Amino acid sequence: MIIDVVHHPDCMLHDPPFEVTNGRVQQYGESGAAGGDADNADAETLLLAVHDADFIQFLKTIYVEWTRVGQSGPAIAETFAHPGMLLGTDDKKQDPKLHVRGKLGLYNFDLSVAYTQDTYRSAFAAAQVSIAAAKRIVENGQKAVYALCRPPGHHAACNVAGGYCFINNAAVATKYLVNVSPSPSNVLILDLDFHHGNGTQNIFYDDPSVFYVSLHAHPGYYPYFTGSPEEIGTGPGAGLTMNVSLDPKTTDDASYLETLADVLRSPKLASFHPKYIVVSLGVDTWHMDPAGGMQIINKSTYNSIGKTIAQYAQDIPVLFVQEGGLCIDVLGELVSRVLCGFITSNQ
Repeated sequence: MIIDVVHHPDCMLHDPPFEVTNGRVQQYGESGAAGGDADNADAETLLLAVHDADFIQFLKTIYVEWTRVGQSGPAIAETFAHPGMLLGTDDKKQDPKLHVRGKLGLYNFDLSVAYTQDTYRSAFAAAQVSIAAAKRIVENGQKAVYALCRPPGHHAACNVAGGYCFINNAAVATKYLVNVSPSPSNVLILDLDFHHGNGTQNIFYDDPSVFYVSLHAHPGYYPYFTGSPEEIGTGPGAGLTMNVSLDPKTTDDASYLETLADVLRSPKLASFHPKYIVVSLGVDTWHMDPAGGMQIINKSTYNSIGKTIAQYAQDIPVLFVQEGGLCIDVLGELVSRVLCGFITSNQ
């Protein structure tokens, strides 16, 4: 078995000189060192199936607007639209007099997202990569494909960016997989990033065709306000969100693998019958990751993660979409180990 890797060189263009995190100005953490054939005419349509049109327009134009008012360097929000201080958010988005700094505060929820002249080009390329990878599964009948997306996506919601994420690549691919057949197909999203995928949960919280499962550090860890086991979905999507809280101080190799296996054996998941699986593959669970880190100290654990996914999937196609991981010196190896574990389990 071979897993295709889909990528695009434009994903490397987004490279801001700095970010503001933990109260400090520091080197941009989500490095281009992490990373084609992703030319999709319908990519824009799929983006708009996930994200609001005004948000996509913001992503396209924010840096040009930033420079027009005499600003230089990356565009970063300084004031945020807190819900307790707002009256008529939609009206403010339509206000032609709203200053560019105000727009940044409306469409971003933290300071990790910095905009340069190439940010949208990179983010759009990453979304194209995820679509192209999903198409290989559907059109070519491939068992598994890896989408090497950068910037990552799982913190981006319908109308807001954050956590280094601008367009939700996994969500865009999932929308394609749900709607590729005449009747909606069930899709399981398995999010293994250290941080909760608040954007992905937000997008599919009421969707009856998508089961979102996340194993992440909680409580007390970024993004802080989501990821509780009590968040289970709403309306038609009630019961189709499963948040598994992990204590990174005590979650080691064995306990992580045990938890993952238990989740995939859960009765709720057994009754869902997904046609496709999308894995939001963050490897920032590695103990040395500067922005994450469980007590996972054995690289072979990532092989076992891949094997566990393969044993659950059986004949269900799997799309791996790259999310987090800032330990650049081992990032590629850890991802490769997950994919190799998946492959060897299918031989």
